[in-house]
Amino acid sequence: MPLSDNQVLRYSRQILLADVGGQGQERLLASGIALTGAGPAQAVAAAYLAAAGCSVRGPNRAVMAGEQGFLFTCDDLGRSSIDALRASLAEMNPDALAGPGEGCLGEVPAAFSGPGAWIALGRGEDRSEVLYRAPTGCAECFLQNVTALSSPPTSASALLGALGALVFQRVCLGLSEPIGRLAVEDSGALLQLTPRRCGQCASAQ
Repeated sequence: MPLSDNQVLRYSRQILLADVGGQGQERLLASGIALTGAGPAQAVAAAYLAAAGCSVRGPNRAVMAGEQGFLFTCDDLGRSSIDALRASLAEMNPDALAGPGEGCLGEVPAAFSGPGAWIALGRGEDRSEVLYRAPTGCAECFLQNVTALSSPPTSASALLGALGALVFQRVCLGLSEPIGRLAVEDSGALLQLTPRRCGQCASAQ
C-alpha cells in the first residue's frame, strides 16, 4: 500500500536511509510482531518497532513489574497487556495497531512459534545476546541457541531492546542472514557470533 502524505512525514528519517527507502518503509508497515514472555528489554524493542511502523501484538497476560518504561507506565501494572498496549500504541503511533504481520519477539524465557521472523533477547555466559531467525532460517537451530540463554540483566535492557528492534527491521527488509547471533558485551561492544547448528544443518555444510 502506498505511503500517505502523513506517513511520508512521520517516517522521513527512515525513508532517507539507503537500506530502507519508500518500499522498505512499506514493508515495515506490513510487518508485525507478537510479544511472547515478558521483560523490560522486550518492551524496549517493541516500543522502537512500534515507532518504526511495525504492528505490535501482546499476549493475554498482566503487565509485570519491570516492564514499565517505554511502553507501559506504573499505572499499567497488573492490567491486561493487550489493553495496555492498545492504549499506549494509539498515542505513540496508530500505524502500530494496523497490520497483523507475522513475527515473534521475546525476552528469554519465552516460547517461539509461527512462520514469521523470530527474535530472542537473552543472556549468554558472559554477555547479552540477540538471536534471530528469518522465515527461511532453521527453527531447530534457533531453538538450540535459545536453550543456552538465560534472562538478560535489567541493566542491559535499553541497549538489548534497541538492538533487537534493529535486527527485526533488518530481517523484515531482507538484509540479514537466515539465522544469526549477536552479542553485546558489558562495555557496549557488539560482536557477531556463529550460531550453533542442529545436526541436520551441520551435516549439510
